[in-house]
Amino acid sequence: MKEPEIIGSGAAKVLCVIGTRPEAIKMAPVISAIANCSSLHAHVLMTGQHREIASDALKSFDITQINWLDVSSTSHKLADQAGELLKGINAYMAVHHPRYALVHGDTTTGFAGALASFYSAVPVGHVEAGLRSGELTDPFPEEANRRLADQLCHRLFAPTSIAKDNLLREGLSEDKILTTGNTVVDAVRHLAQKIKPARELHELKNILGPEKRLALVTTHRRENWGDPMRRICQAIKHMVDTHKDLQVVLPVHPNPVVRDVVEDVLKNVRRIHLVKPLSYEALIALERDADLILTDSGGIQEEAPEFGTPLLILRKTTERPEALTSGLAKLVGTCEQTITDEAAHILKCERTKIDRKNPFGDGHASQRIAAAVENHIKSVH
Repeated sequence: MKEPEIIGSGAAKVLCVIGTRPEAIKMAPVISAIANCSSLHAHVLMTGQHREIASDALKSFDITQINWLDVSSTSHKLADQAGELLKGINAYMAVHHPRYALVHGDTTTGFAGALASFYSAVPVGHVEAGLRSGELTDPFPEEANRRLADQLCHRLFAPTSIAKDNLLREGLSEDKILTTGNTVVDAVRHLAQKIKPARELHELKNILGPEKRLALVTTHRRENWGDPMRRICQAIKHMVDTHKDLQVVLPVHPNPVVRDVVEDVLKNVRRIHLVKPLSYEALIALERDADLILTDSGGIQEEAPEFGTPLLILRKTTERPEALTSGLAKLVGTCEQTITDEAAHILKCERTKIDRKNPFGDGHASQRIAAAVENHIKSVH
């Protein structure tokens, strides 16, 4: 059997289970922090939900030691995916015997990793625990995934006090909860200081035009498929028609359910650049340099506040209310008129950046998580 790839030199193995690119980004600084603990080493297991772009994201943080889970199913049904992941992660744990496991967020990989750890009697920590929209089916299936994972985990790493309060209201013990800040702040601060301006990056310099204003748009979530996404695209088209100094970059999700709608409405529209999914560095550069962001992404809701870039959230609900209460974001849903009106309100200002403290953390969340894991392992040694 091939020896597993490891990061760090300590004796105790911490298994970090990752499926999607957002998980990879938010877990990367945690993996590095674990590797820097003298008694630990990190063991990265990737399930392949976003195989290429997730591994590329880890490379941005100089993490290349990856172990791949062999999942044979090609089904797009959630139950099939969850079953295959649970079976595979459980089998992997039976062979490699981690002392501790970490899962992240609200994905099928995160939930399956928590359940596999529970079944294997491996203590498991949930990074980014406690986020809630208040609606079990919105977003679907993410809201259910994170609620279920929180019930199974040994330790709940809540990114904010609001997330901690959510967990306490659900009856989870305060002893299990540690408020850490969000690890995405750690990731963004690490990368932003070394990334060139967006217009100078290889991926973007031949795409971006001379227009003064720049908007970044991302949309892909399941609850926006169909008519909501069509309304979003119509709003984007109206924005560039109204604001002649504005150009839009829209990385198109490869799922044909998304791609077909976006291309049908926006292909060949002047000053709207439909591009393939970007590297994380290019995405961060755009978030930093943009005048406005419109998104249904959870991760971007946490990243954009680091740069003070105003954010319009293309969803009915958000499990990240901190961005709203801080004045850095606004929930606009998918109504075409609402989107265009709110965008116009922001773009009429000569300077759009908002000078506010990032409500999601101070850049040291990963060290807090690694220290908590190390202390637990030492306490039961």
